[in-house]
Amino acid sequence: MAEISQKDQLALHEFSVRYRAALAQRHLTQEQSMDTVKDAVREQYEQEQDARRSPSVEPTSPTPEREPDEPDQDR
Repeated sequence: MAEISQKDQLALHEFSVRYRAALAQRHLTQEQSMDTVKDAVREQYEQEQDARRSPSVEPTSPTPEREPDEPDQDR
């Protein structure tokens, strides 16, 4: 392999430092995104569990008012 000049070695070193820093930042961003997703999933799970534990409160359909039974007059 051909000998690399000192100037090129320095440029390559600076590039590698910037490249590694960019990779580290990218990895950090992915971890933060995953934390956000995990929190949202955990919150939804807790809401579902609370809904299962608490009695359901559903409005009942109104019952029609019934007229009182009239006594038979034939008797």
